[in-house]
Amino acid sequence: MAMERTLLERIDNPEQGGYRLTADPHRTIESVLTHLRKMLNVRQGSVSTLPDYGIPDLNSLFMQYPDAVQALRRIIRESLEKYEPRLRRVNVRYLPDEENPLLLRFEIKARLVMDDQEEPIRFETVVGDDGKVRVRG
Repeated sequence: MAMERTLLERIDNPEQGGYRLTADPHRTIESVLTHLRKMLNVRQGSVSTLPDYGIPDLNSLFMQYPDAVQALRRIIRESLEKYEPRLRRVNVRYLPDEENPLLLRFEIKARLVMDDQEEPIRFETVVGDDGKVRVRG
C-alpha cells in the first residue's frame, strides 16, 4: 500500500480516501514538503514525547559561531533521517549567499521512496532573520 500521506493527514482529511495501490507522486511530495515545513519550524524540546524532534533554538545555536552553520546542517540532516521515513540518502549542503552572508540557505537532496522505488528529490530551505525556516520543493 502506498504511503503518500501521514496518519495525521489521513485523520484530518478522511474524505480524500484511504490507501491506494500506488502512490501519487505529487501528493507524496506535497505531504513530505508539509512535514518538512512543520518539523523544521518546531524547536527541540517542544514535543514532550520526542525531545529531539525539530531544530534547536537558533539563538543558542548561533552561540557556536562560526561552527553554527555546520551544526545546523548536521541537525537538519539527522532530523530528516530520523523523522521522515519517506526520504533516504539525505544530503544537506549549505549554500552561501555572497550578497547576503547572514542568510542561511541549505539545499536538501534525497531519494523519495514510493512503492519500493526511489526517485531523486530536492528541497531548498532558507532560515529567515525571524527564525522561521521556509522550505520550497
